[in-house]
Amino acid sequence: AQRADIVCIFFDPDKPGTTGETMSVLLNSLSGMDHKLLIVLNKADQFEKIHDFARAYGSLCWNLSKVIPRKDLPPIFTMSLPSEGGHKESTLSSSLSDLEHTRDEVVDQVLQAPKRRIDNVITNLYDCTATLMLYSKIWNDTVSRYNKEWRGCRLQEFGMASAAGLAFAGTNYLGLDAAVSGGVMAASILGVGGLVWYHQTQLSRVKEDLTSIDSLSVSFQRTHARQVQDADEYVASLWQRVRGSLQSALSSAFEDGGSLPTVSASELQKLQDILDKDIPRLRRLANETQVGIAKAPSQV
Repeated sequence: AQRADIVCIFFDPDKPGTTGETMSVLLNSLSGMDHKLLIVLNKADQFEKIHDFARAYGSLCWNLSKVIPRKDLPPIFTMSLPSEGGHKESTLSSSLSDLEHTRDEVVDQVLQAPKRRIDNVITNLYDCTATLMLYSKIWNDTVSRYNKEWRGCRLQEFGMASAAGLAFAGTNYLGLDAAVSGGVMAASILGVGGLVWYHQTQLSRVKEDLTSIDSLSVSFQRTHARQVQDADEYVASLWQRVRGSLQSALSSAFEDGGSLPTVSASELQKLQDILDKDIPRLRRLANETQVGIAKAPSQV
């Protein structure tokens, strides 16, 4: 499906998108390929009554809306295949005289699939770039929140260690007994060690919290506040697609330990330039090429 120019999905009146296998394919295997989908409700001439057609069509739309996160569903082509004996006469089939026209339109869409190849490649580039940018922003936000907690813990440990050192130096300066100095040192070591242990436990809880879906959703809403406010369906669909892999990647990175890398502002700007400048330029060049190819036969 990734390399296909067009993906045709046929539904029939018996099970209009209600099977679990169909839902799983649309949700997982074909996620992010809305621009390639050609959805066909076939065998429409088998409906006996318009009520049956309306129920099947509505059921298909309802099931598709649960796996295609868009306000407007892709067009659904209602057609039937030709038969030797012609269409079975029924109240509905006799009133749907445009079934053959719709079938011809579907065939034409399939035959024009090679012409969509360049546009599909550019659309895939846009989709991958937008996905990487969303992924990077949420990653940076999560790592930044963890680093803030980590710095706070280390600052407290440094402060307590400094206070312990000053207290021990003060006992020596005042010439107090060795027992008092030893007690101050022991208390300082226990205090600093206990604080370090507490902070390690706290940071472990912070890691678990930051890698939860709820916390990542908060990061998504913070880094894409404008898109969330505008109810951007495309960005929302990207988030639905990457949140699982992002959660796994962050969990693995935190388990490995060490300093987590982040994407720099200049790199994010380069991704934004690809979306705002490079991809529109590619589309213009592709359109000019297609127009030139279309004019060439007429000139000959």
